[in-house]
Parts: sequence; structure tokens; C-alpha cells
Amino acid sequence: TDINNKIYLQEDIINNNIKSKNIIKIDLNKTITKYLGMGTALTESSAYNYSLLNKTTKEKFINDCFCKGGLNYNYARICIGSSDFSLNKYSYAKKKDLSDFNISRDKKYVIPLILDILKKKNINLIASPWSPPSMYKRVKLLNYGMKLSKKYYSSYANYLEKFINSYQKEGIFIKYITMQNEPYARQKWESCVFNIDEQKDFIYNYLLNKLGDTKLLLHDHNKNDLYNIFNSLYEENPKIAGIAFHNYSGSYFNELKKIRDDNSLVLLINTEACSGYSLYDEKSWVNDAEYYLSDIIGDFNNGCNAYLDWNILLNEGGPSHVYNPVKSALILKDNDYIKTPIYYYLYHISHFVDKGMDICKVYEFINDIDIVSFKNNKKVIVIIMNRKDISYEYNLVIKDITISDEIKSHNIVTYVCNL
Repeated sequence: TDINNKIYLQEDIINNNIKSKNIIKIDLNKTITKYLGMGTALTESSAYNYSLLNKTTKEKFINDCFCKGGLNYNYARICIGSSDFSLNKYSYAKKKDLSDFNISRDKKYVIPLILDILKKKNINLIASPWSPPSMYKRVKLLNYGMKLSKKYYSSYANYLEKFINSYQKEGIFIKYITMQNEPYARQKWESCVFNIDEQKDFIYNYLLNKLGDTKLLLHDHNKNDLYNIFNSLYEENPKIAGIAFHNYSGSYFNELKKIRDDNSLVLLINTEACSGYSLYDEKSWVNDAEYYLSDIIGDFNNGCNAYLDWNILLNEGGPSHVYNPVKSALILKDNDYIKTPIYYYLYHISHFVDKGMDICKVYEFINDIDIVSFKNNKKVIVIIMNRKDISYEYNLVIKDITISDEIKSHNIVTYVCNL
């Protein structure tokens, strides 16, 4: 696929000949928040696909995803128990007293993948449960959103504590946890519904004192009404790091902005998103990638600190034990993998932008293109994407430098400018 990606270095693009009146100004004095990184999800399905690669290809895969020459991911999300992207349903215990608790299932695929990554790079792990064990639920099902029984709140907090401690014994530190993936969704796969009051009760009366050095991210669901949900759930506490959210109900960028405007220090992390549902259609790959990066750019421009892609490696949609195929940046093919355009579009941010850079305010007079900018004391990164069928000329202004350029239709460009 011809993606028409362009990367510009500073010496290639300084040009003071003004081509048009379209101005894009990067305000280095106004910053939105800190960029902390990007990442992916190490689901059992992805880890299983990874296990099918030979040793040489596995090492290449880790380099392509987590090292400086590739996507340079520094975050990863894992599932506590099974999810829709597991080979089948499972929990870590069947006895209510947890005397049989063990993570042997994860030692088959998920933990080996994590340990292979950690040999190359330290990453921030976020762990999320899709459902409590069925024995603790009012109706004894992992799926369909059946609720956790109040009488088992304490037992379930112990279950989550055992998960954190069991992983730590394997040399894996869980930096963040969410109490429930998508707590308002009744899904045909593993799910559990909590209202706001139930979440607050479980978090503040049962869970927080079980976390050790692990911090909690609230919510872990879509962005609609996120501002009100955050204010309903959040209480200042050293154990609460911020709020997690997903992109499946729409962009809702203003919801992020309102939280960021009120709270400069809390973390806003998109813990799950993907470029689309269903199986692959190569004709739509570039459009999928453009749609996806537009959402990512919008999140960062409105206060997001980190953004995590969903499954890192699928076999054209799975395996998913409930057949819920989605698209991924890398696809297993013939015991190897291919990089889709999604990979290369994500690369424009995750590869070039360093952890800790400030996200800069951008002023633009072209409404049809997506722009985001980052800076530290050494360089400025500007990423511009054009999803339209026409080209645009523009003048990019960074301090006393004006760069006259043109972005063609369905193109993406990254500028790396030394200060």
C-alpha cells in the first residue's frame, strides 16, 4: 500500500517564501499538558499469536513495537482474567476463599510476552478486569454484565490484590489498575455493570488499601459525559492517579478539555481504542488509519497524557472467543506479521515524540487538517495530516522560522525542528 508518508528534518524545509495565507502557528509558550507516551494491549489473543512466531521474528517484533527504531511504546495494558480477546473464558480461582488462586493460565502466553518486552525495555503496565469471577456475581456468569454481589466486595478486592502480588512475584510490576473495564456495558463477552455509587463504594471502602504501590485509574469506559463522571468518582487520594477512557462512542474532545482545565495534574489516559471493527479490507486501510490518528491527535490536543492501541497482533481480527473481530496495527500472516498503514500512522507520534515533551497550543486557519505539536528544550515536533481529497498550501510558523509547504491529499507529514 502506498501511504505517502513524509518525514522532514529541519535542514530540508526552512523556506521563507510565503506561498499562501494559510497560517499554522505553534505557540511554544502555551502548553496543554505533558505527553507521557503510547502503548498497546497484550491480550491473550495477541500473546498467543506472538507465540507462533520463531525466535528471530519475535525479537524483530519487540524491536518494531517497543524499541526506539520502531513504535517505541512505553505503555501496555493487560487483562485480569479473560476478555473477548482471550482463547476462552477463565478466572484465576474457583473457590470463594481464593485458596486455589493462581495465574498459571497467564504463564502460558501473556507473561512470556511481557518478560520478552521487559528484557528490552521497562514499560508501564495497566491491568483491567473484564469481570469478577462468576462465583462472586449475583447471576453466576462472567458475561452479559451480571453484577458483583455486595457481600463479595471484600473477597473481590482480595482477588485483585492477589493478582498484583502474583505478577510481582514473576518480576512484573503493575503500575496502574482499573476496577472494571467498561463498567456501564452489558456485553455478550466478559463484563460486569457498576453504577457510580457502586464504583465509589468498592473503590474507597474496599480496593484502595489493597493496591500497595499500584495506582488506580477511574472509569475505563467511553468519553461521553466524562467530565461529570470524573467529578462524581474522583476524590483526592494519593492512590488515585487519574481517569481512563475509551474512544468507541465518539470523540468528545471537550469532555477531556474540561477535566484538564480543572485538573492540571491528574492523568488522562486513553486505555483502549482501535481503528475499526470487522475483518480487514485493504481498500479501507488508509482511511482507517486516518480516522484513528485524527482521534489520537484530538485527544492529545485536549489534555490526554497517553494513548493505548488495542490488540497488538491479531490474525485478521482475532482469535476472539466470542467472534468480535477488530483491526490491529500488525497482522499475523504465515507465522510472520505484516505492518498495516495503521502502524505507520501511529509511528508518526510514538516514534518521534519523546516522553515528557510538552503538548503545545496550535493556532490554525485550515479546518480540514489535523495538527498536533510537541516540544522540549531541544526540539519541536509538528505532525500534520490531511484526510481530504485536495491538497493544501500553508505556512508553518515556529518562533522566528516560517516553513512554506504543501500537504497533498491523504498524506501525513512530521517535522522535526531543532531549537
